[in-house]
Amino acid sequence: MNARIRSALLGLGLGVAPLLLLDLAGTLRDAVERDPAGTSYWWVAACYVGAGALSGAGLLAGARDRLLAAVALVVLLVGVLPWLPLTGLTWLARLPLVPFGSGGFDTIGVGFALAGAYAYVLVRGKGR
Repeated sequence: MNARIRSALLGLGLGVAPLLLLDLAGTLRDAVERDPAGTSYWWVAACYVGAGALSGAGLLAGARDRLLAAVALVVLLVGVLPWLPLTGLTWLARLPLVPFGSGGFDTIGVGFALAGAYAYVLVRGKGR
């Protein structure tokens, strides 16, 4: 497989996966509040740990591969920006890339923090 295609696909996955895990954590947290016998807060914690691990791995890989960092940054912004109360960005919610997300505070907050981290890695590049 071509290195650029691999980087773009990895960036896509590393941008979408943390947002999906955070959205799953919100859904599981709501399920625990509704029916404590149905699931456990350990699954919520596992989703947060998984999102953190994927994000850390993505940031390390993005420091070596700028295309990966750029794709992940764009995906994170496209996934998070529709949930902000801005008038010009409502069309982003209709993209097929953004069917996920309930607009929860943790998903939006962590998504923007990750976007900032990927932007920093993109600008900074390889460590010297």
